[in-house]
Amino acid sequence: MVRHIRWQVALITVGVVLLAGLMVYLAEAYSIQREPAPGGTYVEGMVGAPQFVNPLLCQYNDIDRDLCELVFSGLLRYDEHGQLQPDLADSWEVSPDGLVYTFRIRPNARWHDNRPVTADDVIYTVKFLQDPNFPGLQDVAALWRTVKAEEVNSLVVQFTLQEPYTPFLQYVAVGNFGVLPKHVIGDVKAADLPTLPFNRKPIGSGPFQVEQFGSGEVGQAQHVLLSAFPGYYGRQPYIAKIDFKFYPDFSSMLNAYRAGEIQGLHKVPADQLTAVRDTPSLNLYTGPQAGYTMIFLNQGDDTLPFFQDQKVRQALLLSLDRHKIIEEVLHMQGQVADSPLIPGTWAYAADLPPVIPDQERARQLLNEAGWRYPIPPQRTRENIAEVVIAPTSVPNPNELPIRVKEGIPISFTLYTNNNPLQVALAQAVATQWQDIGVKATVVPVQAGLLNNYLAPRNYQAALLDVQLPDDPDPYPFWHETQADPPGQNYSQFRDRDISEVLEQARRTNDTAQRINLYHKFQEMFREKTPGILLYYPVYNYAVSEKVRAVQIGPIAESADRFRTLPDWYVLTRRVIQNKALTEP
Repeated sequence: MVRHIRWQVALITVGVVLLAGLMVYLAEAYSIQREPAPGGTYVEGMVGAPQFVNPLLCQYNDIDRDLCELVFSGLLRYDEHGQLQPDLADSWEVSPDGLVYTFRIRPNARWHDNRPVTADDVIYTVKFLQDPNFPGLQDVAALWRTVKAEEVNSLVVQFTLQEPYTPFLQYVAVGNFGVLPKHVIGDVKAADLPTLPFNRKPIGSGPFQVEQFGSGEVGQAQHVLLSAFPGYYGRQPYIAKIDFKFYPDFSSMLNAYRAGEIQGLHKVPADQLTAVRDTPSLNLYTGPQAGYTMIFLNQGDDTLPFFQDQKVRQALLLSLDRHKIIEEVLHMQGQVADSPLIPGTWAYAADLPPVIPDQERARQLLNEAGWRYPIPPQRTRENIAEVVIAPTSVPNPNELPIRVKEGIPISFTLYTNNNPLQVALAQAVATQWQDIGVKATVVPVQAGLLNNYLAPRNYQAALLDVQLPDDPDPYPFWHETQADPPGQNYSQFRDRDISEVLEQARRTNDTAQRINLYHKFQEMFREKTPGILLYYPVYNYAVSEKVRAVQIGPIAESADRFRTLPDWYVLTRRVIQNKALTEP
């Protein structure tokens, strides 16, 4: 009996040892990891309210654009690097002459009511844009009125242009162009689009569908609840639902976050960054916006010969410590701009060396160009009586001397919008220019700076924010044919070499060739300095640390933050992984 018990003990002991060894082996060979899991709801606060969740009318309101980005599809879509990717169209072709664009619609594309998306829907949408009474963006409508749209078959649509225009592709991408369901909207006139019930009960073909539009519980903010569309042809997002809640101002939205009502804050203003940074568990994401702030110099005004001198323009740029201005005026909410194209996008020339502030070199350039400080009159036997008799004046100790050439001083007015930030920015620039003998008098404009001053070319210099489209084409701002109204070359900069490069870039459909041409343009822009680039503004977005894998790239519109949305997640699950397969 005792011997039998001893055998049992021995067997148990061996079993325990084997089990322990197995557990040690498993612990060494395998690990438990957490990975993203589908499901969950992301709740985001926004300041304002939706008006038209309609891709043809959403361009006037950031909230509308955000919703349309998720609910609707274009033929193409931009990724986080500004590159065009397939969307409703799984492929497209451009004729060798650059006039005919052919798009093939995905055969598995479905509307949120599970009806198929067809070429007929695309043509139906284009007809709204071509209608003389279209109530949306008129520059977009004007372009579409020059385009012939044809249905080749139920899944193929063809557009014929009157002349080659490579940036045309941006006009078929979501954000600028969203396809509408003909079977839902039916036979309505373009002028009636703003009054359609569809604008608050939309049916799209994008990754999310509208589940609820209106008020939540009593006392709660209005909201729009979106849910992932299971029939979406693209990659399914991890997040199952997105709940947008709307607030009257940023403070109310921030208080809602602190109360646990929301997880994200849409667009954090610069003056609220400290409050956001001081809020626990809130991550701040920053990305460059697709635009820049610059000083336009009117080179078409013969009374301002200094702006027509390339060396003077180079000196004006070299004399500015723009990093210091960004630090002191913008509180680091900007990035020094060295190109009229945006960093992080495919056309940007990242290898261009930065412009280093150098006031001594700036003074040397001004001297070389003949702009010098006036020499005080010397007392001689011939003029001493005149010097003594002439009335004397006490010089202003704050008034620095101004450079002069042929009796003309480098003195001009610098217009800016009448808001404290822009005025402070212009004053900081004017102060630094004083150090090299240039006088800029800052003049704030209450309203209409663009329409009343730059558009009619009725200005000397102006500090202005420039918003860029998705396609980087700089032709509208710097081609010589746009120098006269109504063109947007407000500086009246005329340069045949730059114009030729820009002409070639918008005619070719070869991306590699466009990149080379735009790099050449940026080099020429650096050399000729047609305007004074100051900084790229930044977009600030705050999200709870509980929302993972959030990333943002260059931002043309606030909706662009959702370009990486399929990667975001709020739920995780545990999985066992073999270390041998995961370790290098």
